[in-house]
Amino acid sequence: MTKEENRPAGCVLRLFGTPEQTVQKAVAALPDTWQGTVHCRTRGAETLVALQSSTPQQLRRAVQLLRTSLAPALYGEGEQTLAAAAVQALEQHRKLLVCSDAAAGALLETRLENLPGAEKVFDFGAMSYANAALNARLSRKLRKAPQAEPARTLARVQAMQRLTGAALAVGCVELPHSRLLLVGGKKGCWLRCVSPDENPGLWLLDMLRRAACGLPQAGGTSWQPYGKAVPDTALMPATLTAVPLVPPRPKRRRLGKALAVLLLLALAALAAGWYYTGGDLAALPQKLQSLGAESLPHAGARLI
Repeated sequence: MTKEENRPAGCVLRLFGTPEQTVQKAVAALPDTWQGTVHCRTRGAETLVALQSSTPQQLRRAVQLLRTSLAPALYGEGEQTLAAAAVQALEQHRKLLVCSDAAAGALLETRLENLPGAEKVFDFGAMSYANAALNARLSRKLRKAPQAEPARTLARVQAMQRLTGAALAVGCVELPHSRLLLVGGKKGCWLRCVSPDENPGLWLLDMLRRAACGLPQAGGTSWQPYGKAVPDTALMPATLTAVPLVPPRPKRRRLGKALAVLLLLALAALAAGWYYTGGDLAALPQKLQSLGAESLPHAGARLI
């Protein structure tokens, strides 16, 4: 065993939007061979998990297990911030973000404007809510939109996303005792109502990170299709509930669709054979052999 394998190793995992009980359950599920120590510290919706092991190998195995079980909530390691993780997710998945109103801009701009790479994915008002020409077009789009909130902000997010061509548009409705956060795409919005002491800016960053990566949103966040009324339940501060922490598997879904298409083709071929042979499928090879045999292009050729 090398000196490096004998050297103690440590790591800090950063999570957002998962109950502390879920984190504790994942830690308790580590195998008995894990002889290291784990300390969890939760503040609001953010949880830090500090791992200490006697060897780097043992630490890597434990980190990989926790990464798998806590994948949607785990946004980084060490000193990485949630804002940096959101920018990284937007950049990796080539998603452009715009703010649809000043309230959303106030939550994001100061957190993102100085981060490396943010200028590639975040429109700092050049084409969004601070642009006069775009606002004029936006006003025309919203002439028939509802005047009452939050329906108007929902319509504004949709219109902003379409006018700018951005992948994601964010909005914020300031309610009497809470804030409604909106992260909109092409077909609808993710909604989450949070109280002021829950740090709405961090929640908006986490919603963006998950939306950019295609990860499940935190428990208590709802999906709202465009054109439908926002339910009253979405206007109450959401509680952090546990959700199945399983990463999406789009490849398996695509494989299932391909198998379904192949099955339909096989059934169609079977039906055609049944019709052609009058129900006697045993005679199908002989009929296919005789079909067009005399019109083969090469002299002396035989159909085997």
